Amino acid sequence: MTETKRRAAPEEVFERIGRELGDCPVGLCTDDSYRVGSEKRRVVATPGSVDELVELARLAFAESWRVVPAGRGTWLGMGNPLSGFELILSTAGLNRLREYEPADLTATVEAGLPLADFNAIAREHGQWIPLDPFGASASTIGATVSTGSYGPLRCGFGTPRDWLIGLEVAHIDGRLSRAGGRVVKNVAGYDLCKLYTGSYGTLAIITEMTFKLRSIAPGDRTILFHSRRMEDLIKATEELRESSLQPVAMELLTPQWSKLPSIDPGFSTLALRFLHEPEAIDSQLGEASRIGGQFDQTVLSVDEATRFWTAYHASETDPRLAASVRLAFLPAALGQAFEAASARFPGLCARAHAASGTMRILFEADEPVEVSQLLQLRAALEAIGGRMVLTEADEPLRRQLDAWGEAGQTGSLMQAIKKMYDPRLLLNPGRFVNGI
Repeated sequence: MTETKRRAAPEEVFERIGRELGDCPVGLCTDDSYRVGSEKRRVVATPGSVDELVELARLAFAESWRVVPAGRGTWLGMGNPLSGFELILSTAGLNRLREYEPADLTATVEAGLPLADFNAIAREHGQWIPLDPFGASASTIGATVSTGSYGPLRCGFGTPRDWLIGLEVAHIDGRLSRAGGRVVKNVAGYDLCKLYTGSYGTLAIITEMTFKLRSIAPGDRTILFHSRRMEDLIKATEELRESSLQPVAMELLTPQWSKLPSIDPGFSTLALRFLHEPEAIDSQLGEASRIGGQFDQTVLSVDEATRFWTAYHASETDPRLAASVRLAFLPAALGQAFEAASARFPGLCARAHAASGTMRILFEADEPVEVSQLLQLRAALEAIGGRMVLTEADEPLRRQLDAWGEAGQTGSLMQAIKKMYDPRLLLNPGRFVNGI
């Protein structure tokens, strides 16, 4: 459906919400908070309850306002530039812990609760949601699920889809619907939780989620292998993947422009992290050390490991970082992916989830990034069955290069699902694959 109605200016939207929903917190922002693109003013509403959010969605639907669902605004730069919007709807005010049953290893939380805040609560019971997405610590659980974000722990624990067992969403017309349930064993059928996870707020607004939890392991150790030859470390990851070892993280790093603790400049590094019983970790470290016997090795103390992984996460949002891309491929194609990236960006800063076949390439602000180079890299990835996604960039680059690339045979299906859930194309229009 093509919208021809005149779009409301930010001041009009702000005043209308104030008249219709006087109790709903709403602001007209002119600073960098909740910035989506180059707009100078934006309306941000932060309902404090699901009922308030529903009323706001109904008003937006009636007025055909294009809506950007958000948490605390930390991931609004992902994807393609929007075709336009009238309202940013933040779930930051929905930040309550609804239910928590430590004995059942399940918890139900509202979308605006930061993941770090929930895990701090669960840690008192020796439990957690084992996710460590890159980004600000204030990022909400709803945003983590909506973007399908993950970090190094993907190696051992998977992605948000593996821990989400139920959710509630608000549709743009104000209807509420649920998927899944609040227990680990659920009814059979199509898992709609997986449909909403990673949909970037283009289908509905997540309001509440139920997760299964995991007990925190008593032991946590990290070993680093150092080499001047990335090729040798890549070869070692092949043997590690085929071994009986069970690392929860297997990160491969090129020499860093952002200095990390325990890493020497000029060396590539393979970092393995183990979470288990102390005796089992000792055995795993011994076997890992044998496999990596040709490399210089560093076994980190608990404090050193904490500093290393904390700095590693923080470096992904370093102020010097101007752009980044994510490559996805079969784990066995890690060497080919690295060669393809290195050929186009010599001296690149790259980090790979070596066990799952994902690599991030980070670019500094003063490092020129040519669209032609990125297109060549995308083509090289597609030739080996992989794909490239532009995850961070300034608006000029995002307008020159489609963030997602071709959707292939799934494109028409995705378009059909979008029109089924959001027929007026009001939710995050243009951000996702195929202009969804």
